Amino acid sequence: MSNSEQEQYQNELAAIDHHIAMGEAWNRLQRNGDFKKIITNGYLKDKVLASASLLAVPQIQAEGRRAAIMEDIIAASNLGYFFKMIEMQYEGAKNPILSDEERVAFEEAQAEEAAGGIQ
Repeated sequence: MSNSEQEQYQNELAAIDHHIAMGEAWNRLQRNGDFKKIITNGYLKDKVLASASLLAVPQIQAEGRRAAIMEDIIAASNLGYFFKMIEMQYEGAKNPILSDEERVAFEEAQAEEAAGGIQ
């Protein structure tokens, strides 16, 4: 294995470790009642609904606050997307989809490991 291949392999392992750590942290956050109350329900649901309802108020439109309200909604959407990406990367790190070659190599390694354990 060349140095660049070794470096790429190390980078991939570091990325997998990072995705797993982030996913585990995300899972802990989702179980935290305060996080749910403030972020999930308070910000991502209640504040977004309140902001969306303000868009229909004529005074808000007349005051030129529409752009600021839209930015609030976009910010919440971006945060939700960030959380979804953590979930997807975590799932991919825990249960990767292997190419045919990777699957064969993995099965061969498992077979060798099983054969070594029998002796």
